[in-house]
Amino acid sequence: MAQKMKREFRKLHLSDLELVLQMENDFRSNFIFEENARQFLSNPINWIFACIQEDQIIGFAYGYELNRLDNKGNMLYIHEVGVLPKFQKQGIGFQILTDIKNLCKLTGICRFFLFTQKHNIAACALYEKAGGEKTSSIQEDDVTYFFNKFN
Repeated sequence: MAQKMKREFRKLHLSDLELVLQMENDFRSNFIFEENARQFLSNPINWIFACIQEDQIIGFAYGYELNRLDNKGNMLYIHEVGVLPKFQKQGIGFQILTDIKNLCKLTGICRFFLFTQKHNIAACALYEKAGGEKTSSIQEDDVTYFFNKFN
């Protein structure tokens, strides 16, 4: 029986820059530029939440906190969610979104949201399973998922 590798799920910081830079090779080219990654990780309103296994990011979500004028707390916009192909369908994306919900609750963020396309069936299924509420699209293929009420 193969031993399951230990996976760590957490929000990344500037001290994780080398891990983030490795994503350029692991996920796709022209994705990560060192100075931009350094600035991104240095800003506390920017989020990279990752699943790390054996000193490699195998899944991630990144985005930005958005300030609000009311007193409900900031919102978090998730720009991208990704899991390396050989690690897909193992619950990593679901765990990342679940942990983000928990961290939002702890830090006073009222909700988070992301966009995808209706034809991205796997992403839509993941977001719905993780508790995202689908809203109608502005354009025909676009769909927004809101994650509210972090219980």
